[in-house]
Amino acid sequence: MTREVILYGLGSMGQRIARLALERGYRIAGAIDLDRAKAGQPLSRVLGLPKGTCDATVSDDAASVLAATTGAVVLQATSSFLAQVAGPIAHCLEQGHDVISIAEEMTFPAAASPETADRLNRIAAQHGVRLLGTGVNPGFAMDMLVLALTVPCGRVDYILATRTNDLSDFGPTVLTGQGVGLSPDEFHSAVADGRVVGHVGFDQSVALIARHLGWKIDRVEETRTPIMSTVTRATDHLTITTGQVAGCLHCMKAFVDGREVLHLEHPQQIRPDLEAQATSDRIIITGDQAIDMVIAPEIGGGAGTAAAAVNAIEYLACTAPGLIHLTDLPLNSPRALTA
Repeated sequence: MTREVILYGLGSMGQRIARLALERGYRIAGAIDLDRAKAGQPLSRVLGLPKGTCDATVSDDAASVLAATTGAVVLQATSSFLAQVAGPIAHCLEQGHDVISIAEEMTFPAAASPETADRLNRIAAQHGVRLLGTGVNPGFAMDMLVLALTVPCGRVDYILATRTNDLSDFGPTVLTGQGVGLSPDEFHSAVADGRVVGHVGFDQSVALIARHLGWKIDRVEETRTPIMSTVTRATDHLTITTGQVAGCLHCMKAFVDGREVLHLEHPQQIRPDLEAQATSDRIIITGDQAIDMVIAPEIGGGAGTAAAAVNAIEYLACTAPGLIHLTDLPLNSPRALTA
């Protein structure tokens, strides 16, 4: 029987997830968004779909929506950070619903807060439901895809994963977090006070890889450096000129027994094409095998994250109740679908 779905969060990513869930034939049992401009609107109107595509109405009353049905899968798309999503997730679990979250820190929540991860695991287990965090990055490009490439390896000595992507489609919130438009001095000050965060999810990717390979990580080293523009670059949201920051090069290195075993590198910037820089995902694995994989252009983050969330619905039943990690599941491919 097809699972019922509750949508929790109808921003740009939540709407992508909603459209794909409808395409796949899932029944939308409820839709939650705290934006009063959306509350009370037919979901089909919010999604820009023909009238009658689905009969759900968007509500800003999460408690009522969650209580109106039982045994649904909540697809949560509200925030990147565990501290902001843990409370709503706990409420969903307590109401007897499975939860799939695209919050970056939910792909391995113990990396952000072991106590919160343990609490969510206990709540899910007590109520016989499951909780999973997924996405493209973290969740695939720099962790699960890496692990898939270790299958033919008898020994893994070192991994380098690089994701080069274009921020041009993103809005002010993301661009601010990458330092776009700042001077070099402003960038370094913003890193120091937490306004520039770079990529959210390196801790989770390191934890997923280490857990699966049995690595005991001694320490990590993390750097954020500005990507400077030598030309004028423009998006729908802003224009920068020569000498301003176009994005952030965010790196994390992980060590086992004092030896570097993992290097994650994520340069993100607006309009890299204007300086002849192509986007891509690249993974190099050194061991008894020499593996060097390049995907160009980059795996699409928005469409990919929506697919990862919807694809996971059918796989939750493979696991026992509690907090689930992606490494506990088979690959979350779309089942029985062709063009």
